[in-house]
Amino acid sequence: MDTLLPGISAERVPTSRLTVNVLAVAGRTPGPAGPPVLFVHGNVSSSLFWQPMMLALPEAYRPLAIDLRGFGDTDDEPVDAWPGFAPGDRGVLNTMAPTHFRIASLSGVDPKPPVLWLRGADDVIVSDTSLYDLAYLGSLGAIPGWPGEQAWPPQPMVTQTRAVLDGYAGAGGRYREVVIEDAGHGPHLDQPERFLAELTGHLAGH
Repeated sequence: MDTLLPGISAERVPTSRLTVNVLAVAGRTPGPAGPPVLFVHGNVSSSLFWQPMMLALPEAYRPLAIDLRGFGDTDDEPVDAWPGFAPGDRGVLNTMAPTHFRIASLSGVDPKPPVLWLRGADDVIVSDTSLYDLAYLGSLGAIPGWPGEQAWPPQPMVTQTRAVLDGYAGAGGRYREVVIEDAGHGPHLDQPERFLAELTGHLAGH
């Protein structure tokens, strides 16, 4: 997907650090029942990836999608820390997004927002046995010269994410993990109706 869909508008928004490209649904303003909803893309992607889900979100919400720095039409600047959630926001994690930026900042938020973690059951990229993890490939004998687990351990990404969220829950937050069957790295594309149902229920506080 490399073009704007009908009903989606784009605007470059200047900030103190860089100019960010932001997508919105034309004519939408925040409704009384729901605040703006921010969609964040993953690696080697852009905000365009979220357009179908933005258009499907109920009109009570104002969906926005940003291009991270260096992607899409956002400026290319050195990376700094992700600012995290604002108190009172409802968090949504999708494993195709850069969750390491977002969940790491959750422990300092007070009050702690409820977090929904959506992931595809068949995701081969973000998994405990990811073939995109060179250390895991090394453990299978596929990487010559792999120095072993002590020097270069495989990264069980699902287990690691769950451990961070368990720590968040232990610190007074709460989260819900939803595994979407017959979906891979992009569950909002593979199973859009299920993804939308889970997302809107979470945003509504169900």
